[in-house]
Amino acid sequence: MSQILNGRGVSARFDSDGVHITRSDRQVDIPLSAIQDVRAAQARSVEILLTDGTAHRVEGGNPTATAAFVAALVPLLPAEREPDAGAVVTDTQSSRDWGLYAIMTLGTVLALAYLAYAGWVAFTHGSRVLGVVLGILPLLGGVAMVGSGLAETVRRAVLSRRGITVLAEAVGKDGKDGKDGKETVYGYTDADGGTHRYTCKRTLQRIQLAYDPARRVRAAHADWLPFVVGRVFVKVVGGAFWGVVGAVMVFGVLW
Repeated sequence: MSQILNGRGVSARFDSDGVHITRSDRQVDIPLSAIQDVRAAQARSVEILLTDGTAHRVEGGNPTATAAFVAALVPLLPAEREPDAGAVVTDTQSSRDWGLYAIMTLGTVLALAYLAYAGWVAFTHGSRVLGVVLGILPLLGGVAMVGSGLAETVRRAVLSRRGITVLAEAVGKDGKDGKDGKETVYGYTDADGGTHRYTCKRTLQRIQLAYDPARRVRAAHADWLPFVVGRVFVKVVGGAFWGVVGAVMVFGVLW
């Protein structure tokens, strides 16, 4: 059994190996034998107390998910504990994701540029600023759809060329409500014995998926080819249409 608790900037999940707490800059892996107690410190907070007195706190998404996480984890704690938790707990520092920072910086610059442009249109063209405001939604939506379609195309193409197919098994649900998440989390093991997670809206207990041995977090479940092609076509063509509509509404004043 496994359950995932998503909170503010942190997520925690447990399985037969232990509890895994993931933050933006680090991951802590705690064997079940190193845990002295688990309790809901507050309605939205889970506190994991280790045998050496160290405490890890995870802010949950909501009281229901927090209570369910504690109720499911406590019965799994073994009778025999490891007194020296520090010897078995691993704390891995994650490298900074500079790509993410670059995307966030670019997004901030574009947002400021858009606000400046909207202000200029309002000052020089009056009511035509309405098109700038309303057009940003189809423009961004169209760009997102095209990007999603192209990303799936690249992923499927890479996996068809060098992907390794394995059997993945459902290990839990992922959603804001924790217990009743709409997406299923699958666990799979790569050729070197490493474990990974894959999330999709399938409901089967076991699925086939292919992963990229050069980048093992890149994976995709097996799907009917015409369905994949149709989905990508709708995303790219539909996204291009709405992108053009949005661009005309936003930048039409310049033409």
